[in-house]
Order: sequence, then C-alpha cells, then structure tokens
Amino acid sequence: MTYVLLGPEGQTIARALIEPGRSCPTLDVDHKPTPMKVRAEPQESGLRQAATFPVQACELVLPENAHHVLFEGRELPLPVTAAHRIVVLGDSGCRMKWPASFQDCNDPARWPLASIAHSAAADHPDLVIHVGDYNYRESRCLVGGCSGSPYGYGWKTWKADFFEPAKPLLEAAPWVMARGNHESCARAGQGWFRFLDARPYDAARACKGAPPYAEDFTEPFAVPLGAQRQLIVFDSAGASDKNSLEIFATRWAQAAELAARQPFNWLVLHHPVLGYGYKPLTGYFTDSGAVGMALEGSHFPDLMPSNVQLVLQGHIHTFEINQFQGNLPLSVLAGIGGSALEGSFPAGLPQSIGVIPGARLVQSRNSQQFGYVLLERRGREWVLSEKNPDGSIRRQCTLTLAQPPYALSCEP
Repeated sequence: MTYVLLGPEGQTIARALIEPGRSCPTLDVDHKPTPMKVRAEPQESGLRQAATFPVQACELVLPENAHHVLFEGRELPLPVTAAHRIVVLGDSGCRMKWPASFQDCNDPARWPLASIAHSAAADHPDLVIHVGDYNYRESRCLVGGCSGSPYGYGWKTWKADFFEPAKPLLEAAPWVMARGNHESCARAGQGWFRFLDARPYDAARACKGAPPYAEDFTEPFAVPLGAQRQLIVFDSAGASDKNSLEIFATRWAQAAELAARQPFNWLVLHHPVLGYGYKPLTGYFTDSGAVGMALEGSHFPDLMPSNVQLVLQGHIHTFEINQFQGNLPLSVLAGIGGSALEGSFPAGLPQSIGVIPGARLVQSRNSQQFGYVLLERRGREWVLSEKNPDGSIRRQCTLTLAQPPYALSCEP
C-alpha cells in the first residue's frame, strides 16, 4: 500500500505500509534509486486490546522539484503547480458501535466508500481532501450486516475501513488529511499518527500516555494550492474537551497568522464551525464543541481569520453548502463519505438556528445522501458538484470567491 500526502509548507510525503520483516522499499525518484525510511515500527500491543499494528510504516519526503516517482514500476501521484480539480469527502468509515448502531458494512449500497473512491478517481483530481473520521468500527459486530468485520483501533480495522476501499483514490492523487474526533487519542489516534499525520512520527508522543492528551491539539499548517492560494489544515480532534478553550484560542491565532501569508485561503477542519445538523426529535443543532467556542471568543474581523473564502468541514453526516451575510466565507459540509447518514432535513432555510453567534444564513442547500464533492476551477469562479457514489451529479453550485461578499448559485 503506497500513497502520497501533502504536509506543512508544501512537503510532499510518500508513504508505504509493508509487512513486518521486510525492509522499507526503494523509490525511483527521477531515475535515482532513493530508499524510504522507517516511520513507525510494527507494534503488537496498543492503547486498546484490538489496537495492534503488525505493519511497518515507511516514508520519504520527496524533493520539491521531483517530476517522476515510481514504486515497483507504478508512478506515484505528485502535486501540480495549481490544483484545479479537487475531491472532498469525509466521515467515510462504516459505523459499528455498541449497543445498537451497526451499519451494513458488507453491503456496498449501504456503505459505499469503495464506489465513491472508484468514481472520484475517475474524475482525475489534482488533489483529494479528507475532512476527517476514517475509523468507525469500534465495537464487535452484533448483527448480520457487518458479520466477520474486524473492530477496534488497530491495523485490521484501518485496512477494512479506509485503506482497502479507498485504494483507487489513494493511487489517483495526493491527499490532504484532516483529523476527526474518531482519530483522537482515546480512539484511533495511534493509527492516525502512524499512517496519516503529515508530521514526523514521534513514538513517545503518539497517544502513548494518559489523558488529557496533548497530541489531540496539534498546530495548524498550510498547504500551497497555487499562486496566492493555500489550504489551512486545522486539527479539531479535541473539540469535545471543554477545558481546551485556551488551547484552541491559541490554535486559531496560529491559523490567522498562516492565513495572513496569502490573499486566498481555504480552511479545512473536521468540526463544523460554520454548519448545522438536524435531528427529528430535537431539531437543528450545531456541533463544533470547544473549537467553535474558542472561535467565538477570538474576535477576528468578520468572525473568521482574514483572507478565508471557503471552509471545508465534516462531522455532521450530511452534505451542506452555506452562504452568510457580510464577509464570512462560504462553508461546505462533506460528511457523506460512507458512514451512516443523518435523517432528512425539513425544507426551507433554518432561520431559527444561530450557526455561530455573528453568522446569519443567507442561503443554504443540503441533502442526506452518500457521495462526495468535486471542486473545479473555471476562470475566476469555482464550480462545486455534489456527486453520487457512482459519479453522477446531484447538484451543481457556482462559487464566487474572488472578493467578498462571497456568493453561491446552485441548481439541481
């Protein structure tokens, strides 16, 4: 299993997961044999009984000017100068949680991540952004629809819930990975740091201690998207920790410093600071936790750090795109990557909900169907396609992001 991640300051990182006992492979980097290095050794015991990692993680930070990188004759995807076709998905794992929340992981129609990965790869993206929550099989299966599935937080679950079904898309483009609450240290954090975190691995700081975990609040980082444009990746894994307001206030200040470097920024995080959900019994709700509370108290101009035009989020299992009054960025929720969906939303604009104090909705579109998002740049605008697992389009929206007020125009 090989894949490419984009990390802080535009680092391009090749990763390989190999069986124990084998040496890290050698890549062909522009016709020069270059050995990968060990990132994380196999581990037969972990945070929980099922958190074992019998595979070795290897990696290589690629040269900035690398043009062709081959692994066993297959060319690895490298970043382009300016990404014009971007796939966005999130909340992709199959939910298995005691006592009664068990998804039909064995039915591709009811857990369609493999179909989504195949269709999204066929879109030939320049970049894939995952907004977090990869590992959902927490409890032993108690129903027929997921019988035989691995569970827990170890390699077998990571393989079944993410790496195996996502393989076509992992091979199609470089990825930017945001971290979700399912990858917190109390859950699948060990696998996150071994496999998906873009920073160097430190075994002593990879969810090995006792709570509260400092590793649940890693610093934001920037990924270049082209001239004057960048992603800011924000770790919100610890959002449920009510004692973390001061930490998240610091992280928001750091995100603002990063955003000040470029005039065009897209913010990527798991918890929806500019989004909402709906439950039939309780109505509309928001679920940003301490990360949203810290943002409220940060007193940025227009609520958000300056120069942010678009926010990409997940956590609530729905598709949603929102426009707000004033100079706030547009926001997208892409929590439709495979995990059990939220119930149907009422028709109309939820005027009764304050998404976050200071943010008033102008228009909003949502749907509760599995799929993914494709963003394509067309001149000065971006076109967002909300797609079904088979790649067909459910809805298209034109996003005007060149200058505030940012606007969207959608049609089914």
